[in-house]
Amino acid sequence: MNRDERFLKVWNNPILFIQNFMKVSNKVGKEIPFILNPMQREFLNNMSNYNIILKARQGGMSTSLAAQSLYYAITEPNSHCLMLSHREESTRAIFNKLKQLYNTIPEVLKPQLLRNNRAELAFSNGSVITCQTMGNKDVGRGSTLKFIHISEYAFVNSEVAEKQLLSLEQALRPDGVLCIESTANSLNFFHDLYFKSKKKENAYKSFFFNYIDTASMFKDEFKKCKKLFKNINNHDFSEDDLTDEEKELLKIEGMTLDILCWRRLKISNAGIEQFNQEYPLTDIDAFISSGNSVFDAKRVTDAEKALLINKTKHISKDKLKDLPTDLKRCYGKSLFIYKDVVKGERFAFGIDCSEGVNGDYSVIIVLDSQGELVAEYYDNNVKPYLFADIVNSLGRYYNNALLTIEKQSAGHSVIMRLRMEHKYYNMTKYRSYDKLNRPKFEYGFDTNSKTKSLIINDMVELFEKGQLKINSRRLLQEMKQFEIRDNGRMCASGRGHDDMVMATSLSIVSMLHKSHYKM
Repeated sequence: MNRDERFLKVWNNPILFIQNFMKVSNKVGKEIPFILNPMQREFLNNMSNYNIILKARQGGMSTSLAAQSLYYAITEPNSHCLMLSHREESTRAIFNKLKQLYNTIPEVLKPQLLRNNRAELAFSNGSVITCQTMGNKDVGRGSTLKFIHISEYAFVNSEVAEKQLLSLEQALRPDGVLCIESTANSLNFFHDLYFKSKKKENAYKSFFFNYIDTASMFKDEFKKCKKLFKNINNHDFSEDDLTDEEKELLKIEGMTLDILCWRRLKISNAGIEQFNQEYPLTDIDAFISSGNSVFDAKRVTDAEKALLINKTKHISKDKLKDLPTDLKRCYGKSLFIYKDVVKGERFAFGIDCSEGVNGDYSVIIVLDSQGELVAEYYDNNVKPYLFADIVNSLGRYYNNALLTIEKQSAGHSVIMRLRMEHKYYNMTKYRSYDKLNRPKFEYGFDTNSKTKSLIINDMVELFEKGQLKINSRRLLQEMKQFEIRDNGRMCASGRGHDDMVMATSLSIVSMLHKSHYKM
């Protein structure tokens, strides 16, 4: 490979370009070559057009994304890059970082600066890098953007975040790259967007980087913490000092005693919840739920971790030999089975119905007699008559299971179709009174503030007593967001859904019901 070929290889590769032609300042202010850390390198090697990054603090991601914008501006003339942050102070910091990186690039390579003000770098090759703050009107409107970086997106008001993201997506070039990166900040639009991307429910590719992935950035801090521990305890931090929890953490690939010593001192200063938000080990740890949560946050997090440790996943379709054809069509998309039907076993269904117009979800939760969640179905685009057909097929598949169907919304239509067309009668009933105060029994479950509180509290009790085994990550996510308001109302926080929670509480009604009805 001759000199020109070597140069073109570097010119056409952002990692090689950054590492060969840019410099950063080290801890003592000395300029050194910008050698990407493992997190920065992994992202650049695997990014897509639409990316969302959940990360631990101070890992250097925003610096590498600033370098990436400079790479595009220099190597692709007439490119427009947009750098956004959640507040003015952070926007200025990103702009200053851009200028510092630009000034380290060899003169022969970088285009001349035509404009250098508080918000924009304009180059002689026609490229522009603009820095703005989220919340300003018309961000990105009228532009055709090669690269968009949104920093600390979780700290942007959810309504603003959603509205402006839509505008930015429309401004992105077909070959453009959009990168959303943030530490966590409670349960909000960023939380929803990240977990939807993780479940492949949107166009974004999700990345998560924990404090082990960014450990190379904290070597000096690790040394300081070790020294502080020794000053306090008169001996070096060792395995003999580890708690049972820390001994388990040490088994994780990449974990070291230095990291654990640093972790312990960080937690002693800020508390475990704040540490997990700013320096999460898993994406589950990152999001702090509100203090008004109905379900114990630690128990929910422990249940999520158990699914990861046990590698819980749904049964592959080819192992479900007798699954009806209509259920096969939606299996792995909206239907997931964790435990197949057992002959003679009684199963309990909880069913929450929606109108199927991309809002709330139509949900089926299936419990066995021991309280294990064995199957789930959720879809926010299924019409009530089709949902009734799916309920019928799945109910008959699970030994003509007992159904408890919430009557609100489309519930009445689903009940009528099950009874009249499918002759499915194994449903719970409730007592009501006619105009003459004569008692009568009606199919389904009548949800009101009183009955909702009762069935939710039954679910809380079984969960906290360890009598409910949840195999659904989606349900656990809803449980984290399910709260009680000051007026006593129980519902999902913010923009979240609670259809899975409601369906599970209804399935418990079926499980605890004494009677089953002949089909």
